[in-house]
Amino acid sequence: MPSTDSRVPSEPLLERTLALVVAAARWAAVGGVVGVAVSLALLTIWSPRAATDTAFALGALVLGFGVTAWSTAVGLGRTIEGMKDRLEVSSGWTEAGAREAFFVLSWVGAGWVVAAAASSILLVV
Repeated sequence: MPSTDSRVPSEPLLERTLALVVAAARWAAVGGVVGVAVSLALLTIWSPRAATDTAFALGALVLGFGVTAWSTAVGLGRTIEGMKDRLEVSSGWTEAGAREAFFVLSWVGAGWVVAAAASSILLVV
């Protein structure tokens, strides 16, 4: 996966942007598969409307957590890294790693929400 860290020297801006768009589309597709699978799994328990509504809510929860955690990593990442160094705590957490992880989580959640909404349209309407 291409780095979401703009400070990491890498390929030119156009290639980097294209790589990020491809990565986002890939993770959104994974989220779409998860959204459809969750909708169909919940369909065995509840009515089509309740199943797709619940799948949408779960996807929105993942998307919201991903976006919130991503923005926290962007805003507080250097502070957390500085605090780790000051306290001499050794862990594998880095700002860049956190941003990449929450990039993935955010796009999976986005794909999940769209797939759950599409499933609702197909199953309920």
